[in-house]
Amino acid sequence: MNTRDKELAKEVLYQCPVCGHGLPHEPPMPRFDAPCPDCGYHIWCRRRTPSDGTVLEVLPGRTPEPWDVEQLVESFIRQRPAARLVVDLRLLDLVDSAFVARLLAMHKRIRASGGQLVLCGLCPVVREMFQHLRLEKAFEISDAADDPAGRP
Repeated sequence: MNTRDKELAKEVLYQCPVCGHGLPHEPPMPRFDAPCPDCGYHIWCRRRTPSDGTVLEVLPGRTPEPWDVEQLVESFIRQRPAARLVVDLRLLDLVDSAFVARLLAMHKRIRASGGQLVLCGLCPVVREMFQHLRLEKAFEISDAADDPAGRP
């Protein structure tokens, strides 16, 4: 690896959640203008690195389509069967019903594969909505704001 590649590797803090291609910055809005340059996946979240586990940081203003979630889950299950997936919602002030439905679909598929989905970083408004809809019983929700991977 030459010096330029080493410098670029230091700048890359995020990855495409499907193929792992480095994302040196937040993709532009709107989401359909932000495909991964390597695989074409529409970026609605990004994989944070480095991490012992898999942490997906959801980007504000981007509700995934069902096929986006399906592609992500298939990739995750193929690469890391029976693993823990942490979805960090700290950048979101609100979530809509479509987004919650996508999270439920992810949870169901990952649990069926033997994996675990954990939500973290819920702001007070989102946490209250989850409690009102009794979704805290469907999801594992972590208060570990400092370390979304859940390490002590």
